[in-house]
Amino acid sequence: MDRKLAWVGLNALPSLTPRRLRLLLAALGGPAEVWQAPRAAWARILGDELATRLDRERAQLDPQKEAETAATLGARLVTWEEKGYPPPFKELPDPPLALYVLGELRPEDSRGIAIVGTRRCSSYGRLVAKKLAGELASCGVTVISGLAPGIDTAAHQGALSAGRTVAVLGTGLARPYPAGSERLIRAIAESGAVISEFPLQQSGSQWTFPRRNRLIAGLSLGVVVVEAPLRSGALITADLALEQGKEVFAVPGPITSEASAGTNRLLQEGAKLVTGVEDILGEFFDLGRAVPSPQAELDLDADAQAVYDLLALEPLGLSELVERTGLSHARLSQILVELELAGLVKSTGGRYIRSH
Repeated sequence: MDRKLAWVGLNALPSLTPRRLRLLLAALGGPAEVWQAPRAAWARILGDELATRLDRERAQLDPQKEAETAATLGARLVTWEEKGYPPPFKELPDPPLALYVLGELRPEDSRGIAIVGTRRCSSYGRLVAKKLAGELASCGVTVISGLAPGIDTAAHQGALSAGRTVAVLGTGLARPYPAGSERLIRAIAESGAVISEFPLQQSGSQWTFPRRNRLIAGLSLGVVVVEAPLRSGALITADLALEQGKEVFAVPGPITSEASAGTNRLLQEGAKLVTGVEDILGEFFDLGRAVPSPQAELDLDADAQAVYDLLALEPLGLSELVERTGLSHARLSQILVELELAGLVKSTGGRYIRSH
């Protein structure tokens, strides 16, 4: 049997832990020998009950068909011993034996920054995720996230507007979550990569998403949590990042917001506070380029810059802007029109917010 196909098959066995695989390889030889061994050989090493379970899982798999189906989807299979496999994953205690890749993984992706957070995010959280991701991507930094609704999706969208992003799925490529994300997946794959360690038809479950999170942390130099309640998968990713010796960042939020309770707790526990992309880039030597300010690009006057700065984190109405800036309605209206024409500000329901 082909060695690569054997790794693909072994990777798809849910009950085959790294320790069990090491025992089988030590006793039976290479991956092909392990995959093709009779149940009785497995039983001598792992015990009858476990061997029976693994044999049942193996009977439901066809590595050759899996590889052919992946190819029809445009995906590449990369095993852990092949060129192109991300080096950081090899340092994990339980590295994926095989990855399914749409698009192209690059060496610089291993120096990416993850942006994660809750699915039920606020407009504030969505804006911050997009803004940070866009600015990181514009600096040449790969933005890593998990494609989930909310903060993850906003991060991918922000990065796509300016550079490169990688999505790590908690499902198989043929069963992406959320449903209807195929268009975003195609966009990410065109300029970045979408990866999964799971068989093509694997659906999402309570164990697949936490398992996915270790890869998000593993591929990143640091993890930025934008919004997360106290019980959140994003906090699992942060914990995994700490275990891997990575940096953890958190965006502060209102103390009345349940969606920010987890991020505020991270800050209490020592996570690095993020108020702008400089707080992230400053922690790493030679990561990214200097982020140009809107004022430097467009030569905003002091009034326009003050309005732009106020709209950094929350949408504001005209009367609120008048109160905070002291400018007249007429002057504010002129500034807002100029900012909208420049693509820096957009109006939503009579309130203004930064567009990136």
